[in-house]
Amino acid sequence: MTLKSTLKEFAAFLGSQESILDRDYPRVADQLKLLWGYAEFSLYLEKLLVTEKGRDRAGFSFEVILELDKLKEIHERLFPREN
Repeated sequence: MTLKSTLKEFAAFLGSQESILDRDYPRVADQLKLLWGYAEFSLYLEKLLVTEKGRDRAGFSFEVILELDKLKEIHERLFPREN
């Protein structure tokens, strides 16, 4: 199962386009699905987007960043953090 087929809000965002995360980063997509609905989802996203000092990473394309940002937005709306 893909992120797109699992999350209807994400599918609506993508429309007829396929998810680049599903296509090119299946391990990341699987981990996002596993953490969906839990506080650890946000922590994992932060870890993906922030490069630690001394760690050399190529980074994600702009399109992937947009998908990750949309997933974060949907997750925060559906599962707001309790203070």
